[in-house]
Amino acid sequence: MGFDLLEKNLRQRIGAGGGISAVRAPLRACPLGAHVDHQGGEVTGLALDHGVDLLFKPRDTPIVTLESVGFSGVIEIDLRRVGERQGDWGDYLWAVAAEMGEVFDLHWGFDGVMQGDLVGMGVSSSAAVMVAYCLALAGVNQIEMSRPEIARLIQRAENRYIGVASGLLDQSVILFAEVESLTHIDCRDFAVSQIAAEETLLDFRVLVAFSGMARQLSNTGYNDRVGECCEAAAILLRRAGAEPGLDPVLSDVALEVFEQEGRRLPGNLRRRAAHYFGEIARVHDGIEAWRRGDLGAFGALVTASGESSIVNYQCGTPPLVVLFEALRDAPGVFGTRFSGAGFGGSCVALVEAGAADDIIERVARTYRGAFPDLAAHARSVICRPAGPAAVMNAEEFS
Repeated sequence: MGFDLLEKNLRQRIGAGGGISAVRAPLRACPLGAHVDHQGGEVTGLALDHGVDLLFKPRDTPIVTLESVGFSGVIEIDLRRVGERQGDWGDYLWAVAAEMGEVFDLHWGFDGVMQGDLVGMGVSSSAAVMVAYCLALAGVNQIEMSRPEIARLIQRAENRYIGVASGLLDQSVILFAEVESLTHIDCRDFAVSQIAAEETLLDFRVLVAFSGMARQLSNTGYNDRVGECCEAAAILLRRAGAEPGLDPVLSDVALEVFEQEGRRLPGNLRRRAAHYFGEIARVHDGIEAWRRGDLGAFGALVTASGESSIVNYQCGTPPLVVLFEALRDAPGVFGTRFSGAGFGGSCVALVEAGAADDIIERVARTYRGAFPDLAAHARSVICRPAGPAAVMNAEEFS
C-alpha cells in the first residue's frame, strides 16, 4: 500500500490537515553471526527492501493512537502512564513507550497508521516496528538520539517488556545498513563498520523462504539457549581462574580457554560454546570472502553456520530443516541458514539473481511433499539489499 492509501486511512480517523511524516524501517537478514549477538559476539547483516511503514501526525497531547493495516482495532497509549501489557499487536509500541519514558520526558504523542511486510517470517519485523516507533516518538518530542542509543534502547525494551533476551543484531542492521555493503557489528563494544566488496561480487538476491510456521521468541527455546550460553561462559571463566561476574557471556572467554577446557563442559553447554566460537571464526572468514568478492566462499560459510545451528545450537524444527536442506541442495544457491532464531519462521538464502524463480519452484515442490499442510501457508519472497531506517516526508515516501 502506497503513501496515498495509508494517508487516506489516517485521514478517515483524524480528519484533514498537514504535518504528516513517515518512517520506513527495513527488515533484515543475518548471513553470518547466528546466535552470538546476545553473547557480545560479531555479526553481519543486510537490510532488505521489504519492511514496515509508519505514517504519523504529531498531537499536542501525550496520547498515541495507532492502527495497522494488518491487524484489527486501534491502539491508544497515554505516555504519562503507559499501563500494563495487553498481549496484542500493540505490545511493541507499549514496550518502546515504556522504555523511552524511563529516559525522556514524552510530552507529545501522535496519530499513526502502519503496515508491515513479511510479518512473523523471522526477518525481524518486530525490531523494525520498534525502530519505527522510537524514531516517530523521538521526532514528535524533538529528542536527539544517536543510532547506537536507539539500538540499545530497543534491546532494553525487548528484554524488559517483551521478555526476549535479545541482543543488538536486528535493530542495529535496520539502523545502520548500507545498500552496497555488508554491515559488520561487534556487539561487545558496539563497533559498526561497512564492508565493501570487490566489483567481482556476483549479482545476487536474498530469498526468504517462509515455513508457514510463525513464532514468538518469548514462547520458544530462545531464552533457554541464551541462558545455556551464559552458563557455559561462567564455567569456562572459573576454569580459567577468573570470576564470572553478574552477567557472563562467551565473548568474555578467550578462544584458548575454550580450546583447552571446552571438551569438559556438559554436552549441551559444550555445543553452545562450540557454535559461538565456530561462528565467530565464520564471521571473520566471511568478511574476507565478501571483501574479495567471493560469494561462493561466503555462501559456503553461511551454510556451515546453518549446519552448526542444527548440530551445536540445536535449534530448527523439522519443517525448517527440510527447507534448509532443500535450499542447500538447489542449484544457484550460494548459501542458506535459518532466520528467526530457528524456532519457526524462515530460511534465508543468497541466490543467483537469475535463478531465484527456479529455486522457489524446486524448493516448494520438495516442501509440499514433506509438509503439505504447512506448505499451504508457506511462501517465498525475493528481496534485494536496502538502506537503513529513515524518517521522511510525504514527497520522499513512495
